[in-house]
Amino acid sequence: MPLPSSPLDGCPNWLDAFVMENPELRTLVETIEQREAMRHSTRHRITLALREPMTVSALARELRINKGNIAHHVAVLERVGLVDRVGSVTGRGGTGILYRSAPLCLRGRDATTGMLQTVTEAVLADSDAFALLRTVRLTSAQVRSVAEHLENVVLHLPAQRDAPRHGIFITVFDA
Repeated sequence: MPLPSSPLDGCPNWLDAFVMENPELRTLVETIEQREAMRHSTRHRITLALREPMTVSALARELRINKGNIAHHVAVLERVGLVDRVGSVTGRGGTGILYRSAPLCLRGRDATTGMLQTVTEAVLADSDAFALLRTVRLTSAQVRSVAEHLENVVLHLPAQRDAPRHGIFITVFDA
């Protein structure tokens, strides 16, 4: 698959418009190193959690993963440019570095494999998870309409700061 010819190639339509207004708020996963880094499901979980700045310790608590493992994965993501240092905080244990990740546009088999593994693990771990898979015959215009509608539904969901995190995975694909 060729690499995108512009910074917005590979991103959904609603994100194109959003990025035009806020280009600093998203990252296209485009290099081989970035795609390989996103092959691991833990790194997907980290980038999702880092929509708000967090330290390695806070990430370890949030994701219920060993702090050493989190530090390793954050270092990999930082090295390939998918996570940035955005400040520091001082607490009981000393000074912690705050990391943040912009929303990612994924393309390529490596990144998609990791994303699907992340979704699979989350759904299997949640006894209340809802999943629906259906095939249906649609025209190209209907496919675009359904995809845009679903993107808009998710884009306009108001986030509740103190509510638990929930994942939403949407895809429209050729069956």
